[in-house]
Amino acid sequence: MLSIRALKLLPAWVSPDHLVSTARIILSGHGLRALGVLDQGDLIGIVTPDSLAGEADFTEVREVVSPPDLVLDGDLSVREAAELFVRSNAEVAPVIFQGKFLGVVTANMLLKELGRSWDPLTGLSWSDQLREWGIEHLKRSDEITILFIDLDDFGQYNKRYGHIVGDHVLQKVASMLSDSVDPERDVLVRYGGDEFAIGTIREREGAETLAAILKRKVAEIFIGEAEEGVDFTIGIHGGKRSKERENIHFAATLDNLINLASKDCIAQKTAKNDIAEREITHVAAVEVRDAPPQMELGPLKIVSVFADDHTSNSLTQVIVSAGEAVVSGVCARMGKSVIESIAIATAKALERKFPERPMQINDIHLTQSADGNRLVTISAHVSHGEQTYPVGGVKTVEQDLYTDVATATLQAFQQARISGPVR
Repeated sequence: MLSIRALKLLPAWVSPDHLVSTARIILSGHGLRALGVLDQGDLIGIVTPDSLAGEADFTEVREVVSPPDLVLDGDLSVREAAELFVRSNAEVAPVIFQGKFLGVVTANMLLKELGRSWDPLTGLSWSDQLREWGIEHLKRSDEITILFIDLDDFGQYNKRYGHIVGDHVLQKVASMLSDSVDPERDVLVRYGGDEFAIGTIREREGAETLAAILKRKVAEIFIGEAEEGVDFTIGIHGGKRSKERENIHFAATLDNLINLASKDCIAQKTAKNDIAEREITHVAAVEVRDAPPQMELGPLKIVSVFADDHTSNSLTQVIVSAGEAVVSGVCARMGKSVIESIAIATAKALERKFPERPMQINDIHLTQSADGNRLVTISAHVSHGEQTYPVGGVKTVEQDLYTDVATATLQAFQQARISGPVR
């Protein structure tokens, strides 16, 4: 459910030095039930129409200010705030977030929000809030953009790991999305199943930037129970109106925007799956003429993988045994996904043993085969003198995704059959 700082609060206030007449004008002009009283940015109390009744206009506010029955933290959910209202028998309450006064919330505002349909699993509203938000902005002639978000291969979480893990995936994604949107410009809803939607009044370029940020952040989500990362596809539509919109059919216009964003998402997912299938085929059928000269690499084996999925700035280390030698490679994540950092660290470990044959990781895909198995595919290049050769590896994800990513990287490197024995 929404936090109360996401509600449409008006940060209207007066200082203790203001006159009662000023407070009355602000209260009446904005139709407010209460007004915050701030002294050098600090909330010291509130005034209401009732508390000002009978006071002379020239009286200073400091003479009539009273402490509120309840002060709310902006991070509280609407439901939590409503429970505090009931316990304290309050009718209004100022809201503070990180020391900043956001405005005053009323019991009626909370009741209205509680009346919306919302998803108890993620705490997000359903699509009715997106429609209400969208129609309101269309009536104002605001240009809006819809981001339609669909989790990739979500069914495998439920099928392979159970619905509890699947629910955990949805909760983590919803939390990341909630932390990323701006309540002043965006609205986030759970659209259904494994789908989410964001409406935004950002310019189209800003909406596309937001989508890129979300794609980067989702790569940092790792579900420990499933030992797998999370990914999604984002479809975008809107923000490119070339003529004035007629003042009719707002609901139909919004539904069309959502539908087109959804179609864009489907098209991107289809293209993504086609690319993954082509890469798997390419890796399985690398032509001999494209392979570098042969050599015996000896047994290569992953000894251990150390990766921290809790922070995007951690170090990933992979240790590889190559014949009698044991080498390690390290990659600073610096915003990279965990699996990308593992592949790079594996390549760096191999380069320490075979410095004349550096390996460059190009791409990593997690896909699902027709029989339901999860596959990790590595696409890379290995250099040999002045020549560069495309290589790749495919590994079925079994018990440990991290080790399987490193193993697929070894498989790709082993396609670099370079002449001469390696000791």
